[in-house]
Parts: sequence; C-alpha cells; structure tokens
Amino acid sequence: MPADLDQVADELYALPRDEFTAARNAAVKRARQQDDKELAEQIGALRRPSTAAWLVNLLSREHPDEVAALVELGDGLRAAQDQLEGEALRRLSQQRHEVVHGLVQQARALARSAGHPASEAVARELKNTFTAAVNSSAAAQAVAGGRLTTALDPADVDGLPEQAAATPVARDDAGPDRDERLRRDLERARSAAADADAEREKAQGELTDAERAADDAAGTLRELRSRIEAAEQAEHDARRRARSAQRDLDAADRAAREAQRRVRDLERRKQH
Repeated sequence: MPADLDQVADELYALPRDEFTAARNAAVKRARQQDDKELAEQIGALRRPSTAAWLVNLLSREHPDEVAALVELGDGLRAAQDQLEGEALRRLSQQRHEVVHGLVQQARALARSAGHPASEAVARELKNTFTAAVNSSAAAQAVAGGRLTTALDPADVDGLPEQAAATPVARDDAGPDRDERLRRDLERARSAAADADAEREKAQGELTDAERAADDAAGTLRELRSRIEAAEQAEHDARRRARSAQRDLDAADRAAREAQRRVRDLERRKQH
C-alpha cells in the first residue's frame, strides 16, 4: 500500500469530523495535480467517519494506552474462553464492563471538549464498538488503527466489514517493546484496580455509616412521634377536664347567685 496513502489517511482521520470532506477533496486534487490518478482514486474512496467512529479514532490518538488495555483485555478474554477458565472469565467479563464504560465516558468527554456533545444514540454506538473490540481481534485492530469509518457491531465478531475501517496500517506488536508496554499497562491496570477497590471499601464504609445514622434518626423520630402523640392525648384530656370544670363553675356560679338573691329577699321580708 503506498506510503503516501497511509500518510494522507492518517492526516484525514485525525481531523475534526466536519473538516474531513473538504480536506479529502483537497488531497484528491493535489494527487491529480501530481498526475497520480491511482492515489487520487484511493484518497477519494476514503469515507467520512460517523460521529461514533470519529470519537473512537480521536480516543485512539488521545489515549492510546487505554485503547491498548482494551485490546489486551480482549486477548485475555478470548484466551480464557479457549481454555474454559470460568473464574478468569467472570473476572475479565466484569473488567470488560468497567473498561468499556470508562472508554465511553472518555470519548464523551472528548466530544464535549470538541464542542460536539455525544447523544445517547452515539453513546450506544461507542459501547457497541468497544465491546466488539473486546470480542474480535479484527475489531480491536480497527479500533486501535484510528481510521474507523463506522461503528462496529459486537455480534459480528467473525468478520469486519471492509468499509468499517480505512486502509489500516499494520502495526508491529511483537517483540520486547510490546512486552514492556504490556507490562506497564498491566501495572497501571493493577494500580487502578487497587485504587478502585480502596474507593469501593471507602464507599461501603460511608454507606454503612449513613445507614446507621439513618436508623438512629428513624428511632429518634419514632420516639419523638410517640412523645408528641402522648402530649397531644394529654392536652386533649386536659382540655376535656377544663371544659367539664368550666361547666361545673358556671353551674356553681348560677347556684351562688340564686342563693344570694334568696338571702336578699328574705332580709327584705324580715324588715317588713
């Protein structure tokens, strides 16, 4: 594959998505001016990436280590499946969920920084693409290559559509450099896992404390409600007694006034 095409493709797929078409057409024009019709045709065949594909390409350039960790995770999962290692499969499957979720969030953050927030539909395409990269080595290579043109389907692990990625560049992942990179990635992954475990334990402790405080507050509330109910009942009884006493006082007052009236009448009669 001509080196010039690789160079042009790298430059095009590193551009903001809305600049792709104009830059591709300009590259085609330059190739024609150089009388390189074959190169012009090859450049003209390069497809503008979808929004999700553009974000995956951007992520592969901005965060290559995270994408490499995704590729390594996929290798580990497929190896565990081949060897029927149940415990390793469960652990790696959980890690797959965490890594894919983290990459989706990173891609959405890049989209916001670029002024093109990703919709929920694009987020689903990102999740599908990263999941496909775990399921398929071909999909992983396309994601890592940074020239994806469309989102990938995790169910299609047996074959990658030719239009899914543009002229991928073969990468030399063999030898001591790869081993060293994998070792560093593994160390970082272990460190991140340890930090995540520590954060989870901290969060669990905070949850336990919060639940205990909530139980204590609920107990206090129940006690206060009971005391309020008792006070309300005591007030009700006291007001009932007060009403009864008021009636007795009114009756006694009437009786007293009647007795005084009789005394005055008898005193007047005695004087006459």
